[in-house]
Amino acid sequence: MNLTTIIPVHQFDDKIEILLTAALDSVLKQDKIGDDRPPVLVVYAAALDNNETFKTYLNSKAIKGLDVTYIKNEGKTDFQSQINFGVEKVETDWFSILEFDDELSTTYYKNVLHHIEKMDNVDLFLPILVETNENQEALKITNETVWSKQFVGENGEMGFLNVNALNQYTDFKFSGGVFKKEEFNAIGGLKSNIVLTFTFEFLLRMLNNGSNIYTIPKIGVKHFATREGSLFDEYGKTLTIEERKFWFDTAKKESNFFNDRVIDMSLLKTAE
Repeated sequence: MNLTTIIPVHQFDDKIEILLTAALDSVLKQDKIGDDRPPVLVVYAAALDNNETFKTYLNSKAIKGLDVTYIKNEGKTDFQSQINFGVEKVETDWFSILEFDDELSTTYYKNVLHHIEKMDNVDLFLPILVETNENQEALKITNETVWSKQFVGENGEMGFLNVNALNQYTDFKFSGGVFKKEEFNAIGGLKSNIVLTFTFEFLLRMLNNGSNIYTIPKIGVKHFATREGSLFDEYGKTLTIEERKFWFDTAKKESNFFNDRVIDMSLLKTAE
């Protein structure tokens, strides 16, 4: 199968083990899509070598019917760097991102593979997400704006993201997103120097580069949106309004550049 799924892991405990097992189980339980299951790359931080819970997990990690490879990242372990490292190891033309605390719908791969086959002009497919809380209760639907708000893409077709829609509804997420590896690398991958708004910046950069981003009109991922200790939970607790504005402004500026540049934090101090 010409698609690899990357799951980044930078921390681990008993709760995360349950979540990761559920994420992998959601890959295993996909509706029939042929004889092969998409290979999965779990990218884990080298520091987890000293984590007894993770070492025990690795010793019993075999999942019957699923091709899972665990690769150790000895470099930066923020989300963006974990993904970039994983992409270096991907041998297929396409890869998807699955966060360890998210789960795929049973029809996810079938819908993704159908659209890859039928829409060869697309560089990134986004699924529609159901965001949930710790009780598995639905909070909202995300990535559906290109359909519900009737935004028309640059090519005049429904379902395609454009700059106008992205600037008005910045909260697009790419857990479950399916990326064309060649295009991802061509525009520079994810930027680790950008905090909070790295997804927004990447999508803007793709659109500035003329890439096509299409939202599949199917619910594809259950996204755990309020997990305590998650990246965006920390952002929500620690970042001020001024800092949030700074990172959105930074994302718009940096989306004009392919390289991950050092961010001048003195501009934030000026804005306060």
